[in-house]
Amino acid sequence: MTEDFSFDFDDVRPRTWLDAFPWLRGTLEWHGEGRPWWQESIDDASAVARRQIIAQISELSMERLTQWTIGQIFPGLSPDLDLRLLQLPARAANTLYRQECTRAGALAAMTVDDMMSWRQVGVGTIDAILQALADASTTAATPTVTSFSDAFETMAPRSFDELRMPDWLLALNDDLTTVATWFATVGFPGQALLGATLPAGTPDEIVKARQRIESLTVDQILDEDELELDIAGRFDDALRMLDPRAAQILGARLFADTPVTLDQLGQQHQVTRERIRQIEGKTTGTMLSFISEGGALAEVAEAARALIGTIRPLEELLELIPALGRNVETVGQPAWRVLDRLDDAYEIEDGWCVVPTMTAAENVTQTLLQERADKYGVVRIDEFDLIQSSHPEKQAELTAAWITHCGYIVDGNFVLTRTSSVNDYAAAVLSIDGSPLSTQEIIDRFVFDRSPRSLGNALSGDDRFERVDRDRWALKEWGLDAYAGIRSVIREQVARNGGRVKLTDLVEHITSRYSVSGSSVVAYAGAAPFATKDGVVQLATEDQGARKAPERTRRLFRRPDGWAYRVRISHDHLRGSGSVAPHAIATVLDLHAGETRQLDNPLGPQSVAWTGLQPQFGTIRRFLMAEDVAAGAEAFLVLHDAATFSFELARDLIDNPLADALSLAGAPAVIDREEARLALARALQLPDDSPVTSIIGGYRERGDDDIAELLTSVREYLETGHVPTDVKHRADVDDILDLL
Repeated sequence: MTEDFSFDFDDVRPRTWLDAFPWLRGTLEWHGEGRPWWQESIDDASAVARRQIIAQISELSMERLTQWTIGQIFPGLSPDLDLRLLQLPARAANTLYRQECTRAGALAAMTVDDMMSWRQVGVGTIDAILQALADASTTAATPTVTSFSDAFETMAPRSFDELRMPDWLLALNDDLTTVATWFATVGFPGQALLGATLPAGTPDEIVKARQRIESLTVDQILDEDELELDIAGRFDDALRMLDPRAAQILGARLFADTPVTLDQLGQQHQVTRERIRQIEGKTTGTMLSFISEGGALAEVAEAARALIGTIRPLEELLELIPALGRNVETVGQPAWRVLDRLDDAYEIEDGWCVVPTMTAAENVTQTLLQERADKYGVVRIDEFDLIQSSHPEKQAELTAAWITHCGYIVDGNFVLTRTSSVNDYAAAVLSIDGSPLSTQEIIDRFVFDRSPRSLGNALSGDDRFERVDRDRWALKEWGLDAYAGIRSVIREQVARNGGRVKLTDLVEHITSRYSVSGSSVVAYAGAAPFATKDGVVQLATEDQGARKAPERTRRLFRRPDGWAYRVRISHDHLRGSGSVAPHAIATVLDLHAGETRQLDNPLGPQSVAWTGLQPQFGTIRRFLMAEDVAAGAEAFLVLHDAATFSFELARDLIDNPLADALSLAGAPAVIDREEARLALARALQLPDDSPVTSIIGGYRERGDDDIAELLTSVREYLETGHVPTDVKHRADVDDILDLL
């Protein structure tokens, strides 16, 4: 073990908040006068100011540093700190006891996301623990990790020779003056020097001066060393400002594909694992400031955030900022990886760049698909606009790749959002194809194996399907009988021609084979379920891009005084992020694109904005804190008719189909079956006398399959009051039909 790799850093007791939490400078912007608060002395803070700062540190940890470990967030935290001695609320203390965390070292390797995933532990409890840890870590000494103090904030003064104007700038100044003088001379004093057409008769000398200005290239301005200093080179420079051993630890931990363990690094450098953890945490915070405090690195980080939008393929980001693909030699990783690991505003994973997290991007995708899905859960890919791309011709291909990455099934130019059962999958396939298919033809479109016989059994018991031949199935809504006549022929011709057929070709085909007049063909082709436009016949479909009415929107339920939207609380909610909302929310609030609405609530106004692709709820973190809500909980965001907002947790499911259906619909917990039927109908704004089958169909059609399945299991009870008994096995449907 050489002396070069032994740690002899001087431990420094934190004097300022920045000393204790080096990442503060990289996560906050300062717009006030004088020094920012994080450069103030910890000891000089009043008790009230200290509590406020500690609370802000906890909030920033949950909002911006969810992928950081506790050791990185609190580099001064002693691993031997007895957590039982902290001043914690009873619930927080009990949580640490259940997690078997009695010493701070047990938390050091956990991320904030890990803590948010603790079962039935709310965000208020996590906040209390983080505040206590922040308070405890303000007095512990931490190592110095920069090679010299504030290296990245200081620059040596430049000599007079270095400040001398270079030749290219002198020539540029001469050319600009020449062009400007000409414009002024001929009477255009307000004319832009570049871009505008030169006036007629402009002398060659002026034309050439302008051409020289416009042809000026980067390599004519920067010297060889400056040309090499792209983002990868600047990261290398930043890492060289750190103590070499601190940079080595960061490369082995934060930027590595497979991070080296703390124990391994401790053995390598002959120090404890906790010493390595301290250095890693403080060095990470120091590096974060490089991409957050202005300068070239910060500008590239900001440009990357803007270019990603919500979702963009990594290869396209590298086309737009090629230097991100270059290697940062100090840590042996491409610059995009280094930037991603430092910048928590987005994630880069599996070739995709997403804002702010992969989970959030997948949730936005799910909501958009639900918005555009027809009653069979089918969405046209070309009507799905979410991927940021510089290549419009590849939009459909990229969208299909992203949707597949999210776990959905893509069938040609269509996305299938409901494939959990063979019935739903078959309905989607028939909806796409537009004509009757055999069970084998349907199964051939599945991505998993099923037998034709089992599929036939399943379809025969579902009232969405109709058997139109011995082994051909159609959607009942098509209104087809066996050998259904002219409509069937038109439908088959449309399907065989890829969904569109010329009316003239259709008339010729049908009239040459059947005793049908051309005028009849034209009449049928122009009536439901077809549409004729510009001489082309196709199936008439509802506008997939149109907004769905609130009563047809999944997870949105009517209350006597407003609408309740059911959400599953995610880590993004806990960290304070906003969340996507269906377009029906905009309809309820009469909210238009570009607008933001504030709804009154005792805990503070709740914002609902439509400033992007989708309407979006603002943060609901204060409600989660107030009720100590955990990730995974179901809750309702209630928009009252009086322009107010409320938050309420959904009732726990109790394995009672009717009670659980009422809970999922946000309806009152009633026992009487008639009251339950009425509540479930009103949640969809169906008439009070709606039969149970219509209510089940209503929930299924809008995509609330969980509620529809629960109600299907108690349909007999809701209709008759009788509790159904187990149904005996029935003979195979195909065997019976074969006898007919």
